[in-house]
Amino acid sequence: MNRFTTGIVLGGVATVAGIAYLMQDQRTYHKVMKKGKKMAVKAEEVIDDMMDDLIER
Repeated sequence: MNRFTTGIVLGGVATVAGIAYLMQDQRTYHKVMKKGKKMAVKAEEVIDDMMDDLIER
């Protein structure tokens, strides 16, 4: 396998392991989900600002 495919496979395995860990530890799961929601809202605001700037030009 080439490096790219190996990286994709290893990344998938790491993701599955991380999700399995989060599902076992409810306190960490809720903490991560709360931060994730905040980050999603901030990202949405940044994208909206960028779109507004592009439209104004």
